[in-house]
Amino acid sequence: MSLTRLLMLPALALLASCTGLPERPTLPTLDMTAQFAAPLPGNAATRVLPWWRRALGEATGAAVESALATNPDLREAARQVDVAQAQLEQAQAGLAPTADLEADARRQDDRRDTTDTLQLGVDARVPIDVSGALSDRRDAARFRLVTQRALLAQRRNELARDVLLALVDSREARARARLLAEQIEVADTLLRLIELRFVQGIASSVDVLQQRDQRAALRQQVPVAERDRWTAENRLRRLAGRSPGFELSIPGDALPQVGEEFMMVAPNTLVETRPDLRASAARVSAADADFAAALADRLPTLSLSGGALRRVIEGDYSTLLSATLSAALTLFDGGRLRAVADQRRAELAALGERHLANWLDAVFEVDDLLFEVQSLRERLLLSRERLDSAGQLLDAATRRYKRGVSDYLPVLEALRGLQLQQRADLALRAELQRARARLHHALGDPVGAAPA
Repeated sequence: MSLTRLLMLPALALLASCTGLPERPTLPTLDMTAQFAAPLPGNAATRVLPWWRRALGEATGAAVESALATNPDLREAARQVDVAQAQLEQAQAGLAPTADLEADARRQDDRRDTTDTLQLGVDARVPIDVSGALSDRRDAARFRLVTQRALLAQRRNELARDVLLALVDSREARARARLLAEQIEVADTLLRLIELRFVQGIASSVDVLQQRDQRAALRQQVPVAERDRWTAENRLRRLAGRSPGFELSIPGDALPQVGEEFMMVAPNTLVETRPDLRASAARVSAADADFAAALADRLPTLSLSGGALRRVIEGDYSTLLSATLSAALTLFDGGRLRAVADQRRAELAALGERHLANWLDAVFEVDDLLFEVQSLRERLLLSRERLDSAGQLLDAATRRYKRGVSDYLPVLEALRGLQLQQRADLALRAELQRARARLHHALGDPVGAAPA
């Protein structure tokens, strides 16, 4: 084979590697014209703070911050950021020159003569990133760091939401237990009156049995309320990284009030305010950089190395200097590099589709919660009207009883109806606070609003 043909092989291999590269996939785009179907709330957030610090009172906000400070999952997410930071530093080091210092001392004795040799050398290498593979890997590591930081912010937001939901569940269960105790007291009084009327022949045994069953149904709900309270407080202990026997310090007995100082966002701005969507976008960018690095791996690589050696042999000094420019090109690898590039391309395409799906999930989550908050507000207004009507009915029955127009049974019935409506109103108020907390979390926060 002639020298000309021998030199043509690398050129042909290089041409084949360049022409056979897979193309970058076409990624789906977000609908920048999308709008929420449900109406946006009227109050806009004016302070650049995490949502739980904007929406909660001082005592409740302090309880949330206290749980976040001791949560082990949040500390783990912070350590993952440290891991990503270290990986970025490693990738950046791959672009920097390196130098090694070597020293060697020898003594050779052949029974007639002894020779002492000392050597001190420096080897230096400078990567030449002609293909861009090293820069692409550095970019991939940088986007993975962005991903981990966004996931840390997302985990913090999720934990704040979960702590607040557990607080609402705990306070609702306590309030429900108090209302049940009042209802059971009324049911006991009502049962005694019906039994007295039965003895007098005014009421039937069916009336007595029905009232006993209603009282038993109320008593049956007491363990449920206690279970709900204990379960909610155990969730708080877990979120705070505590054991089941830890004594919680929960501020107040009333339901936590979640404000409506919401972020005013559109569907296309959720990718900025929601940290999980920022993490999703950063994953796509990291996969894009990985794909670019896989393409660059098929191109030639260059490196420049040099060395200096100082040698002392029996008092004679000598210095050796060297410099080398190395080039490498993979001619044939059985298709491994092409397969790696195809894999990175498929991963990039899949993550692009996943980012679109994540964005759609977020848009529908916000839209559903906007409608739910509006619906709960309207239902709560109607509940207050029913509460007023039940209170007026109780007042009217009480006046009739005091004037001697009727006995005490209508008063007890009206009181029981009022208590039932109070429980329904309590459930609606608690659900409204939960919906507000979920909506705050779903809307996200401005970039830079994460607490120190």
